[in-house]
Amino acid sequence: MEQTTLDFSKPEQLKEIAMEQVEENANAEFKRVAFKSILQFAVNKPYVTANDVWDSLDLLGITTHDNRALGPIFKKAAKDGLIEKTNTTTKSNRCSRHAGDVRVWRSLVF
Repeated sequence: MEQTTLDFSKPEQLKEIAMEQVEENANAEFKRVAFKSILQFAVNKPYVTANDVWDSLDLLGITTHDNRALGPIFKKAAKDGLIEKTNTTTKSNRCSRHAGDVRVWRSLVF
């Protein structure tokens, strides 16, 4: 087994490792429903944000133990050609995020 040496001066490498870990540990139902939610928003709206997806997950009662698990799902949707990252952000509507910025993604299938 080959061991990867972490270079703590490379934040992108650390980000990728963290995203892989939260995705691996996320519950399968959460990942499935969140991806389907992103797809539905992308088909029906020109832009989608984590606010949209979290609102739909909350309505369905779908949760995960680590909310960062949504990031890799957005990344997968982008890789699959459904959405693309914009340089725009908006404020989170989740109290736990204290109005922090969330990315606005452009739909490629609207």
